[in-house]
Amino acid sequence: MDKNFRRTFSICPVCGGTHRFCEELGQELKDRGLARPEWNMRFDSRQGMVFDQHKAILMPVGISLPGFSIVTDICMDCGTVYAVELSRLEGKTSAMRPPRDIAPSQFSKS
Repeated sequence: MDKNFRRTFSICPVCGGTHRFCEELGQELKDRGLARPEWNMRFDSRQGMVFDQHKAILMPVGISLPGFSIVTDICMDCGTVYAVELSRLEGKTSAMRPPRDIAPSQFSKS
């Protein structure tokens, strides 16, 4: 996959509608001056890295891994939740921190 992969979808894939619920709620804030013009409200936004958890322990620190960003909204015409933005990201692994011990003094006395 192209490392610069990015797609935006302006119409609902089911009915062809162009009105999105959360986007229009966000527009109300913009119209009232309560949100930045470049900001967009969306129903959900997820980002993550793609890796096999059984191999993660063997991966060297700093290795580059593919990642993703998926942004969704809801069609106001038919109610379908669909992706409005898909992006491929790139991330690097980092060293895992060992769990921190909790000292008894960190607990409050009641």
